[in-house]
Amino acid sequence: MKLKAFWRENNTLLTVLLLLLVLGGIGWSTMGTQPFVRTTLSGFTLSALYFMVAAGLTLVFGLMDVLNFSQGSMLMVGAYAGWQFYTNPTFLFGLAPLVFALMAGLSMMAVIHPWVAKWPIPEQWQSRLRAGLIVLAVVVGVLAVVGVDFQGLASTAMVATMVAADPLAEATPQEPLASFWIRPVLLFLAGALIAMAQARPGDPTVVVHKDQSRRSAFLVGGLLLVTAIATLGREAAPIAVLSMNGNLRFVLALLAGTLVGAGLGAVIEMTLISPLYVRPLYQIIITMGLAFVISELIQLLWDPLPYAMSRPPAFSQPGKAENIWAFFRGGNTTVDILGVTFPSYRLFIIMLGVLMFVALTLTLKYTRLGMIIRAGVQDREMVEALGINVKRIFTLVFSLGTGLAALGGIGAAPFVPVEPVMGDRYLMQGFITVVIGGMGSTTGAAIGALLLGLARAFGDYLALKFSLTPAISEASTVIIMALVLLARPAGLLGRRD
Repeated sequence: MKLKAFWRENNTLLTVLLLLLVLGGIGWSTMGTQPFVRTTLSGFTLSALYFMVAAGLTLVFGLMDVLNFSQGSMLMVGAYAGWQFYTNPTFLFGLAPLVFALMAGLSMMAVIHPWVAKWPIPEQWQSRLRAGLIVLAVVVGVLAVVGVDFQGLASTAMVATMVAADPLAEATPQEPLASFWIRPVLLFLAGALIAMAQARPGDPTVVVHKDQSRRSAFLVGGLLLVTAIATLGREAAPIAVLSMNGNLRFVLALLAGTLVGAGLGAVIEMTLISPLYVRPLYQIIITMGLAFVISELIQLLWDPLPYAMSRPPAFSQPGKAENIWAFFRGGNTTVDILGVTFPSYRLFIIMLGVLMFVALTLTLKYTRLGMIIRAGVQDREMVEALGINVKRIFTLVFSLGTGLAALGGIGAAPFVPVEPVMGDRYLMQGFITVVIGGMGSTTGAAIGALLLGLARAFGDYLALKFSLTPAISEASTVIIMALVLLARPAGLLGRRD
């Protein structure tokens, strides 16, 4: 009975895995060991990259019903942020006080709500006041950043990449503190004005609990403290980072790229997505427009050129390791796997994708946040009735989704060129992955990524062997999606609504 119940619950997943094993056996016997192993490992690498984009997409859509067409841009932002941090972090440390100040202001909504809710404002004037506050916030925010040499700060990484010299020797000096301090103050004010608009002055129907106000006050205080520290450490921090061991700096670059993507996602959700939950079409339009804006900003700051991020020392030692264990001792650039010479950094990308899947699965199944997210996917109204702040959960989930994509971007940066089109390259595959796996299913996204990555790798192998057009391998992913949807319109592990 237990076996039958297990089969009923997992029949689709087990069928797909069995099919892959059968096809793998056929491929091994017909292709030979070395071509099969090399192609399979390449497919696993692509699968990991696809999953990094798809994981955030399916998580956000599963809870929030938001199709985020800027997810590929988040991967690109993570790649640029991590590359900048690893190569020369002057730009990020110069920008950090402004970002933290804005986030502190945006977090003021619950703090100022008890005050603005009591304003005696006629209902017909409430919407006009909110619009006026947002316009004023934009004006104040523009005044805060006028005169900042963003391009000069961003060029420090380009100089360090192209010039074989001390990267700090070519770094643009930070703005003196005497003139810089007003910028984070103005950005905090701009964020607070937006938070005031979200608090809906004069509208008593908006309810904010005292505990929520207290927690928000602590959050604002913490962000202001971080802003002050970041402001004072703008000069010393880049020197300290570049003096670190290359492996430690790479780990910090992974963290920095992820935090930049997650922070940007939180700001996007609070300012652009939150007012449009009842307008799905507007969400699609604004996220597509946001993707174009981010791409143009990237090209403005770093020029539309491909940059190569150097690999950390753990993956750049000359020679070939005889096996995985020998690699851990020597950190060679390549590893011998069943007679195939394979780049060691590609194995790191595969491992990163597997770790991301395991961490996300454990979080969703065994943590309070995961229980809230899974409950919100099934019945959002019930979660709200239990007194859980769904708005904050939405912000956190959207931030987590963009952070996962950003982590994938910086993880892939030493493997693929860092360029403005890298997000578009993986966005469509990410959407196809989610559709195949089923909207809202993390395991489905993993299975979909595995199918697409292997299909693309073996499609490239067949196209090369039989002198076919490369479009054959690109079409294979769409063919798989069509076949899956014909058999299961909701995707392999999707919910039937």
